[in-house]
Amino acid sequence: MPGARTWRGVTGLLSAFALGCACGKSSSQPPQPAVDTLAGETVGLRETGFDTEAADEGDAVLPVYTSEALAARFAAQRTFLGEDSLFEDREGNPLAPSLEPIPDDAAAPVGNVEDDMLLSLPGSSGYDLESAVGSAQAPTNGNALGLYVPIEHPASGPALAHFYDALRDLRDGRDEDGKVRVLVYGASHTQADVYPGYLRAYLQTRFGDGGMGFVSLTKVNRWFRYSDWSIDETKGWTAEHAQRSSARKDGLYGLLGASGFATSRRDRSTIKPRHDDALASRYQLFFLAQPDGGKLRLSVNGDKLATVDTAAASPSAGYFDFQLDEGSHAVTVQPRGNGEVRLFGLVMEREQPGVVVDTLGISGTRAANMLKWDKEVWFDNLRRRQPDLYTLVYGTNEATDDNQPISAYRADLREVLSRLREAAPEASCLVIGPGDFPREVEEDVWVPRPRLLEIVAAQRDVAYEMSCGFWDTLAFMGGVNSMHTWATSRPQMASRDHIHFTRRGYVRMGMAVTDAIMADFDRG
Repeated sequence: MPGARTWRGVTGLLSAFALGCACGKSSSQPPQPAVDTLAGETVGLRETGFDTEAADEGDAVLPVYTSEALAARFAAQRTFLGEDSLFEDREGNPLAPSLEPIPDDAAAPVGNVEDDMLLSLPGSSGYDLESAVGSAQAPTNGNALGLYVPIEHPASGPALAHFYDALRDLRDGRDEDGKVRVLVYGASHTQADVYPGYLRAYLQTRFGDGGMGFVSLTKVNRWFRYSDWSIDETKGWTAEHAQRSSARKDGLYGLLGASGFATSRRDRSTIKPRHDDALASRYQLFFLAQPDGGKLRLSVNGDKLATVDTAAASPSAGYFDFQLDEGSHAVTVQPRGNGEVRLFGLVMEREQPGVVVDTLGISGTRAANMLKWDKEVWFDNLRRRQPDLYTLVYGTNEATDDNQPISAYRADLREVLSRLREAAPEASCLVIGPGDFPREVEEDVWVPRPRLLEIVAAQRDVAYEMSCGFWDTLAFMGGVNSMHTWATSRPQMASRDHIHFTRRGYVRMGMAVTDAIMADFDRG
């Protein structure tokens, strides 16, 4: 297992094995692609000579693909991409989905970047200026983007050891409650519920489907959604969280870091499955018990199940448990009009053993927002979930906070991780860094953000300090200024806003981070 800072400098380092080609602009000596579908040659995992059953200690930088892992990768891809647009087949051999038509202006030059904006990366020789700017070339094959990047571990030992032990106990029937739970915190990338959804589908394929986990019952913002469940018939509910200036500053936001309140009998919200395979039987409503709290009507599939009283002598975390026959049920909440009802969310799990992944993303937020959450309520919610692993996926929004000293950012992140460690001392911890996030200085001319590398370095250092693992999204993308390649590739892997991935891009990220998480587990 790598020791402290074994992988320092991995930002910009293109590892020996790529999920696809090395198409970033941060390294002057990229490796040959493992897959080159545009050239008409498709080389699968087995055809490369890569051992898909095991890896030697000397190959620790490589993923490990057992037959179980390959089956789970295939199933998780299919969940989000369907049958006709997969990256790989059941054996891990690359497929070549039909490429999107290439527009006439696709080969337009990137533009000119000022020399003083070019940043050299640790462990690399910096930019190849001729290839990075002003070049006119056909779009990159998006199917070949994405590099394998390993989890970096602190000197104290394997950061994910508890998570691996929990998976083994679940697999061998020794887990006390039959659940391994993962909490995925983050901003808009996480809120999209694609890369967390891929992780969920992969782990549930291998270790059992434990259910969806925690969901909000109100839309935190207009883009808020889940892959397998929809929040419908929302009326009258107001969402609050620490990043929203209009929200109450009491920090009573619960597990997600966002609450929804309503008062009128006309206000209601329904969470319902998007398909028949979204199953649950064990439910737990998370709410704020508070002075003058109102009553709540709880209905299932349109029929009243119970009335929940949210009144209490002082603000605290409240819960209401109920069980149903396993199925695809729609759950509706509706105040009775006798006081404010403030909800945090609903846990939906299955009776059978398995893995549960809670997607806890809020667009526009920062890790430091957690410091504004009421510790007593948040900790109580978090301990109820009994996580075996939690991940933090922040940094993109913080890269725009040029007025904040990086020392202050480090201090905030250290305090956030300290609080999580206090609330869940046994759980494994993984910090996932931000991806490339350039800024546009004139039309279609994109330059790096110097603060981005500072954020990545701070996250790596603090993760090591707090005994967390670190995974480098920037290195996965290909380094600084790689986003333009992702945004102009065919198929398109990132949005033209040069911030977010497309659905396909998020699936690729899910594949990469999941491979990294599971590599040491499968290496044994």
